[in-house]
Amino acid sequence: MNKGLTVFLGGAGMNGGYQLDMVDSLRQSGIKDSVYGNYSGWFKGVDQKIPASLDTLGDASAVVFYNQDENDPIALQLVNTNGCKVESNKSALGLVLRKYSGKNTQGEDCNKYIIRYELENNKKIKFSLAELEIKQLPPKEGQFNFIGYSWGAVIAARSALYYARSQVKIDNLVLIGAPINASLLMAVKTNPHIKNVLVINLDKYGDPIYAGMSDVELIRSVPDLASQMNRGKGEGHFYYALEGGEGAIRRKILAKKLFQEGLR
Repeated sequence: MNKGLTVFLGGAGMNGGYQLDMVDSLRQSGIKDSVYGNYSGWFKGVDQKIPASLDTLGDASAVVFYNQDENDPIALQLVNTNGCKVESNKSALGLVLRKYSGKNTQGEDCNKYIIRYELENNKKIKFSLAELEIKQLPPKEGQFNFIGYSWGAVIAARSALYYARSQVKIDNLVLIGAPINASLLMAVKTNPHIKNVLVINLDKYGDPIYAGMSDVELIRSVPDLASQMNRGKGEGHFYYALEGGEGAIRRKILAKKLFQEGLR
């Protein structure tokens, strides 16, 4: 019987060799029952049969359709209203007119009126271990942990909530460079069955992504992210995805930090 389970979910494409190295680093640090999973945003079931670059692009472009709580509609809106107070809400045919007050998370005055186009909720999507291509059940002993990096942080948050809302205890949810919006961040932080949420933003390395960001901030960050990825030097958002010796050292340091934070 497994004594615990720690699931690591990597960045867009979930196809980098660093994933196996990250799991090895976790095991060596003392987080022994560690595995890595896979979840494709657009190419589920066929992602292993297409070019890795296409799989990566698919996941990256799917973020805005997954990065909100299941009770928060997917909305096309290019204005940051995170932190704004909703004064009124009127809707018709998917178009929603909202009146706001206060300041947003960037300290700017909220736009008084915003028109949103709400698509749908992701209520029917299951984020079980089986959907993550992990052939194990939640552990009956030891810790049940999720560690997500970038796109993987979105899926880790959704999967942790999937189990927590079924009364399954999640001991630790670690979100690294997480492009999740405010509703998903609040949902994981306030669910009583998720005991510890550890947010690791990579802004000190130049990452424009942070947990709780708005979709407009995420879209505006795309040019910087593309430049960092194309240089291939493990800069900014890709700090822990660097292949080779230096990347391995970074992942070992991260694994030790997570062990010190209480993951087992």
